[in-house]
Amino acid sequence: MKPTKKSLTHKLDRECSRIIRSQGSCLRCGNTTYSLLQCCHIFSRANRAVRWDLKNLLCLCAGCHFWAHQNPTLFGDFVKEWLGAEYVQLKSRAGAIKKWTLNEMQELLKNLEEVV
Repeated sequence: MKPTKKSLTHKLDRECSRIIRSQGSCLRCGNTTYSLLQCCHIFSRANRAVRWDLKNLLCLCAGCHFWAHQNPTLFGDFVKEWLGAEYVQLKSRAGAIKKWTLNEMQELLKNLEEVV
């Protein structure tokens, strides 16, 4: 059975989360409780151009992820300091409109599955 965009989206989200959480600690507070680690998007998952871009993702514990959503300005400052000059490039890519093809999604999934 040929995969659908919906099923590939789910697999890509799960694979990105695995990669990011494998970093082993919260980038903001250092928490290492694996069950609390989450994959946080800098630019929303709605920004399809960077939804699965590892530079758009960071590892936060549940508490810091909640903080990020409750304090978007402070979170933005935190991310800008962490990314430095790369932030402007990421923001530019996030603003692009991207319509993924099935083949592109399958290729990306294959590449992400190879990331340890």
